[in-house]
Amino acid sequence: MREKLRKFLYNHLLRLPFTSDNEKYLYLISIIACIYVASMQFFLLLFHLVIRVSPLFFLYLCGFLINIFLVWLIKKRRYSLFGILLSLVVITLTLASVICVGANNLVIVYLLVTLIMQIIIPYASVRIRVSMIVALWCSAFALVAFNRYMEPIWDIGEANTILSLFNIHLAFIGIIIQLTVGNIIWDVIRRFNQKKLEESQYEANTDPLTGLFNRRYANTIFKRLSTGQLGQVWCVAMLDIDEFKLFNDINGHQVGDDVLMLVSDFIKTNLHKRDFLFRWGGEEFLILLKDVDVATAFRILDKLRNKIMSENFEIKNKTIKVTVTIGVYPLDIHNIEESIDMSDRLMYDGKTSGKNVVIM
Repeated sequence: MREKLRKFLYNHLLRLPFTSDNEKYLYLISIIACIYVASMQFFLLLFHLVIRVSPLFFLYLCGFLINIFLVWLIKKRRYSLFGILLSLVVITLTLASVICVGANNLVIVYLLVTLIMQIIIPYASVRIRVSMIVALWCSAFALVAFNRYMEPIWDIGEANTILSLFNIHLAFIGIIIQLTVGNIIWDVIRRFNQKKLEESQYEANTDPLTGLFNRRYANTIFKRLSTGQLGQVWCVAMLDIDEFKLFNDINGHQVGDDVLMLVSDFIKTNLHKRDFLFRWGGEEFLILLKDVDVATAFRILDKLRNKIMSENFEIKNKTIKVTVTIGVYPLDIHNIEESIDMSDRLMYDGKTSGKNVVIM
């Protein structure tokens, strides 16, 4: 039940434009209050329909329909009007119930639950909520007076027992919800904010086209490398797609983007999980290979180059052939930029010597 409530609240948060956690809390707890009141009123209108107390049936039907308007007020962020109107509806229905069927069925708990709402839900200023508490207090005195000096219009007999049991249930559920749901809402908001933060960090650290890590995240990795947190033995490689500018001019930038996505996925699939792959810019990719010397890195990358050359990339019912040129160099974790520059120069040496090669 608690997980279903969390899921319900989380789905609501996804659609909310709010940035303030307090407003998220107020919105969600107000929605829950509306759902709770509507469900109770629905039972009561059916109950009074069955026992044929028509005035109360129509009053509870009106109260149930007013909840639609209350939800609209919440969505418009008019929380003060929502809270005042909800409180007045409860007061009206409670006093009407006492006049019609008496107070021996514990209808006073409606006022008690609504009084707790004034404390739990910060829908308005303290002054307004204190005013509503005074109104509820006066209504409770009026209820006692009606019960003392007036006979109810209807004697519902044994149905009073059923109504009393329901009202006990209503009070317990209402108080428990108000005392516990707040913590659940704050927990959901915390999880929601954490996930949003992780998503924003992911977006900031990844290339939107290929989904690979970008240069911003590379700088984070370089800082960790320079302190030895990720190990000492690495090789760095610069990979460039051959004749990509010409390919773009002939086939268009959309096909070029498709090639970048396919090639990046292919490279990522053929690297170890311990390695890093970054989109460095344009058609260039930076690769960090862990725990290998430069000779081993050369063999790994030459095998990758050969696989890319042999692969048939299918784009819009066309088969595209791609080759790459790679420069690889041992990574000095204390001079990372210099190592990257060397791998870049080696890659350009490969370009000038005919492309589709690995140079170390």
